[in-house]
Order: sequence, then C-alpha cells, then structure tokens
Amino acid sequence: MLLTVLIFLLLIAGCLTAFACFARSLPEPEQKLIPFAVLPVPDGTPSTRAFLEFYASQIAWMDSEILTTVLLIYPENQNQAESLCIEISRQYDFFTPVSLSQAQKILADRLKKEIF
Repeated sequence: MLLTVLIFLLLIAGCLTAFACFARSLPEPEQKLIPFAVLPVPDGTPSTRAFLEFYASQIAWMDSEILTTVLLIYPENQNQAESLCIEISRQYDFFTPVSLSQAQKILADRLKKEIF
C-alpha cells in the first residue's frame, strides 16, 4: 500500500516536472485597434442636445469592447457647441469633447501609430 502511494506521488512529481519543462508561454497578443467614433457637433441647439442624449443612451448599453470613446468635435468659434459638448461629457464617460484642430491632431497621431 505504501509502495503504491509512493509510486503515485513520484508519478505526479514526474508529470509536474515534465509539464514545467515543456510548457510554453502564451504568445504575445496582437495589438488591437482602440474602438472609437467621431461625432461632429455643429451647434448647441436643443435638437442637437436631444440627439446627443439619444446617442448616449444607445451607446450606454453597448459592450466597452465595441466602442470605448466618442470624440465630440465642435467648431472653434461655437461657444454654445463647446459648452454643450463639455456638459454632455460630464454626464457620460465615453464622450470626449475636442475642438476641430485638436481632433485633427489626435487623428493624425493615431494614424501614424497604426500605420507605422
């Protein structure tokens, strides 16, 4: 009986040693694109606010792997649109307000990273 238990323990130790020697590490995961969307906000009217609220309600139930960030792009000379984008981004984490020039810079940097 004792000999059987000893052989069984040696067999387990041998299997664990073989597993440790021949086990391979997992391959490096592919660098995935970060899902994001670009949404232009032309003005700060109530209809634009209603659309953003509706759009946010649709995004809120989505899986974060589908869409993580929505860039709200406002024209630089539109103070109402800028304040609307900032206010909406405080309510929803996935909205990020940026001006048109900032968006162009962000997208150009992102394209350089993805292409090269």
